[in-house]
Amino acid sequence: MSGTFTMQRAFSVFLEAGKVQRQKLAALFNGFATIFDADMFLSGVTEEDAPLRRSANTCIIGIDPTTELIVQPETTRDQIKSFCFDSGNETLGYLSYTYGLKERGIASEKKNELPLGHFRQYEILITVNLSTGFLECSALETADKRRLQRLKNLCTTPPLSTELLPESATFSTPTPSMSKTEYIDGVKAVLEHIRNGDTYQLCLSSSFSMTVPENFSTSVICTSDNKKQCDAIGLFMHLWQNYPAAYYAWFSSEDAKIISTSPECFLRVDDGLITSEPIKGTIAFDEFSEELLTELRESPKESAELSMIVDLVRNDISTHCEYGSVTVERHKDIFTVDNMLQMYSVVRGTLKAESTCLDLLFDAFPGGSITGCPKLRTMTIIEKLEPHSRDLYCGSFLHIKNPTTMNSSIAIRTGWFTHDHSGIQKFRYFAGSGLVIDSVPELEFEETIAKAEKFRKVLST
Repeated sequence: MSGTFTMQRAFSVFLEAGKVQRQKLAALFNGFATIFDADMFLSGVTEEDAPLRRSANTCIIGIDPTTELIVQPETTRDQIKSFCFDSGNETLGYLSYTYGLKERGIASEKKNELPLGHFRQYEILITVNLSTGFLECSALETADKRRLQRLKNLCTTPPLSTELLPESATFSTPTPSMSKTEYIDGVKAVLEHIRNGDTYQLCLSSSFSMTVPENFSTSVICTSDNKKQCDAIGLFMHLWQNYPAAYYAWFSSEDAKIISTSPECFLRVDDGLITSEPIKGTIAFDEFSEELLTELRESPKESAELSMIVDLVRNDISTHCEYGSVTVERHKDIFTVDNMLQMYSVVRGTLKAESTCLDLLFDAFPGGSITGCPKLRTMTIIEKLEPHSRDLYCGSFLHIKNPTTMNSSIAIRTGWFTHDHSGIQKFRYFAGSGLVIDSVPELEFEETIAKAEKFRKVLST
């Protein structure tokens, strides 16, 4: 269907003349999911959160999928490119870290809970510009006119607020894939690899699993006789409203509900202009002070982490960039997210005329900031040291507009609801830290706990 018709504008509105309040947007986005079962890729921050981070301030909401591609081990790059580009319509979806293992020839016997990747195109697509407050709805000719009118009514008279997270839904204590002792032993093993010259930097992660309480549902659609069926999307919107970050994503894949709250841009391509914003260097804090900025920026360890990854990113994107176009525009900038200071750089380049944004992504995937360097050898070591599958974690969420325009995140601060082999519902999330030669094992463990704290805090209280 999407190959026959192209999108046409259905309607557009201004949300408060550009001064969009996060609380009201959360209520509107909650409506998109609970009434229309939407997928959402929410990139950027509102005006009130602008100091947090610079990113593309565009939210994409997909409603009523017309076609989808679930990536299998035998799915080729050309098949993914054909799905994303041939119809001329926009695509939302993800590629998992495990897909990156396959593409780089690294064998893994670990069990995955999610497909290697999942892409969709839609009958209705909504774009919200957080900078201007402009909302535009586009639809295929086949879209139901009554459904479009209902959607327009929601957009023009959105709810003022909504109760997004039931207070009574308390999850179990998180069960980590590695205990503190095991994680510290893993760090020591990585340091030995570094001393032996096998790797220069490696990101070691742990997964955390929580049992979902019986009064918490991952069903999305609300009905008049069942008002407690919005818990999973309520959690997502509670996080988006209270823990701003540059890249949020809400996506259903088979029976899983995925929540991504990432602060990191992997690759953004705007009409051929490439941007990557790798993050390395972290200081967690209870109370902010200006001295922490200097401490992070002048730390030899944190600076070395970031500089190594910036060099890796430059190399990763250069294959598909015009000669001489790759530059580091900003280095060691700092932003705040989740009671942490994090350091990042901005790398830019110009896409070659003969390359597409997906060619660029495939050859740079997965992002170097969550592997380490050199990439192939380091990923092989990670696969041996981590007892869990990363699955989607450290992969990427994507919005693909056309062959020269794309936005993608690094899927960190990400989790999903699934059922285990006995049918018990679980929520699984992850955290990790970058290790270099002067890493202190105990401090690296504390960093992973700080990065995992957001999910634990919200779900355990």
